[in-house]
Amino acid sequence: MKQRQTLQLVTLALCAFTAHADEVLLKNGDKITGEVLSKSGSVLEMKTDYAEKVVIKWDAVETLNSSKPMLVTLKNKQEFTGLAGNSENNSMTLKTDGVYQSQPIPLTEIKEINKKFFSGMANVGGGLSAGNTTRQSYHGDATVTVRGRDDRVVLGGLYNYADNEDQVTKKNSLNARNWQVFGNYAHFFSDKWYGYANALLTNDRLQDIKLRSAFGVGAGYQFFTSDDLNLSLEAGPAYVNVDFYDQSLVCTQIPKSLCALKDQSGIAGRWAVNYDQFVFNRAVQLFHNHEGLVDGSLFVRSRTGFRVPIWNGIQFTNEVQVDYFSKPAPGRESVDTRYLFSVGYGW
Repeated sequence: MKQRQTLQLVTLALCAFTAHADEVLLKNGDKITGEVLSKSGSVLEMKTDYAEKVVIKWDAVETLNSSKPMLVTLKNKQEFTGLAGNSENNSMTLKTDGVYQSQPIPLTEIKEINKKFFSGMANVGGGLSAGNTTRQSYHGDATVTVRGRDDRVVLGGLYNYADNEDQVTKKNSLNARNWQVFGNYAHFFSDKWYGYANALLTNDRLQDIKLRSAFGVGAGYQFFTSDDLNLSLEAGPAYVNVDFYDQSLVCTQIPKSLCALKDQSGIAGRWAVNYDQFVFNRAVQLFHNHEGLVDGSLFVRSRTGFRVPIWNGIQFTNEVQVDYFSKPAPGRESVDTRYLFSVGYGW
């Protein structure tokens, strides 16, 4: 008797759990039960008992219902919050405040579900070696994105440092010390077109650049935007000022007449490309970002590589950073290339 009562209680508990789970009905008749995380671009993401994240093609969904209120953004930018309910003809309903039932909403008119207002990532990496070669290197970077209905703010920065010790003199020799801080505000006039204002600050001791500052405005076009694929292009004018250190770091290796460095400033043209895409069933994310400034000289900074999600937001990143300056300080190279491995967290 007791065993039968226990079995009945377990069955009721399982039924109660199932009743409070979200359900997605596919066009082929399959049903997926779990928690709806978000919809962005052409995919719907769910969390289930058997997988941390399941990715479903949005055009394969017939209808869905939810046990918790969802934020639904339509293509006309209207936003509603409510419980999703099943409906016919490739649509769904929304019940707001637990009372008001909407008319069926075609799934083709839904742009996003549970839009991410705040996202970002932070990564750190480095290396140490001792013995015949004594060397240390450090790297860190972070990016934060805040989104509104028609606005987007991106803030970020990175830092690189490396040195090695001469085994004879026991003196440290600087191999890298540079940082970059950037910000971008965008206001969207449509799903694709937006205007922007941006700022970029950089420092590179080995390039003898104390502070490069660039402030610009312009227009951007967003070719794709989703959790799986993003591609945008920006272009516009910018004011650029390059403040060199008073003397070159390699002043002892070049004529003293060239030790005093002359600052540069003027109006420049700016462009930027930002791309990222998940491939291999979201096992790897490719990315490429670069920004260029051209006036009497050309400066380009770029980051290219891939990220591998490991577990619960933790990720591994392998990237190549390339900085190009067509008019470097005397005794300096035009191109700096860094190969970096780091571990971080994305949210």
